[in-house]
Amino acid sequence: MTALYPWLTPLYAKIAQTFSQGLGHHALLIKSDSGLGVERLFEALSQRIMCLSPQQTSPCGHCHACHLMQANTHPDYHELSPIEDKDIGVDQVREINEIVAQHAQQNGNKAIYVKGAERLTEAAANALLKTLEEPRPNTYFLLQADSAASLLATIYSRCQVWNLPLPPKEMAQSWLQTQCEAEKQDISTALSMGLGRPLLALAVLQQGLIEQRKDFLRQFWRFYRRRSPLELLPLFDKEHYLRQLDWILAFLADSLKHKLAINGHRQVTDLMRGVEQFSDEQTALGLLQAIQIMQKVRLDLCSINGVNVELILLDGLTKLITEVFEK
Repeated sequence: MTALYPWLTPLYAKIAQTFSQGLGHHALLIKSDSGLGVERLFEALSQRIMCLSPQQTSPCGHCHACHLMQANTHPDYHELSPIEDKDIGVDQVREINEIVAQHAQQNGNKAIYVKGAERLTEAAANALLKTLEEPRPNTYFLLQADSAASLLATIYSRCQVWNLPLPPKEMAQSWLQTQCEAEKQDISTALSMGLGRPLLALAVLQQGLIEQRKDFLRQFWRFYRRRSPLELLPLFDKEHYLRQLDWILAFLADSLKHKLAINGHRQVTDLMRGVEQFSDEQTALGLLQAIQIMQKVRLDLCSINGVNVELILLDGLTKLITEVFEK
């Protein structure tokens, strides 16, 4: 069976147990944040569902179906996902619906894994709904969606919904210690940067992003003191400017939390003195406005085609000065 991250095991066991008891639902919807490796959970569940001789909650690993799943060649297992980052269209769903209507080629179960169910167009969702409303025997849909995403209420009503929680901090820290040679303080900082999501924290540690972020936020502080956007602008990386915007947004969000005496979910835990000093020099309304300015910059950079990145960044930084810092 696919190796599971430790925080996936409890949810896998609960869902697999329903199949062991003959109560497996024909449509599972699992909502999860990114950075938790939910794909492995779906792989393991698919292997369990397709196995011809399961051992309680685990696939046997030896039957013909297991061998086909291990080789990614099972003719009755299908995936539905965005193509070239475009939403899942109605034609893709109709193709799956035709497959579902046919007899299983291996005379066992059929499974359809829908990656990014929130990316279904309205027409695609309605086409899928018709199939979910009239489930075929031995046919199982596994839908994955971002935890913050919204789906058609009718899709929800046809699914058994599960939420993948963040792992306890101790579990995440222990796992990270097995994956890299990093100091405990750096692991804790990386987890804060990744909002408690271990795979994001691991990427932070492996790519040396803690020091990169510190250096960049020190430059942001100089920009704040000197009111000089043209000093900060050249430091934005052409490939990673969205990441750097997220660092600024995290700094501003932590500053607002400090102003409002909110202690949870801090992301810039390693620069608390700077956060507190910056926060003390601003009003809560000013911090909120700063966050809104930078969120608008990020949205524009993501949504406008052929955008001049430097101009939009310069406009946002200038607005921070004129509308927040100098008021």
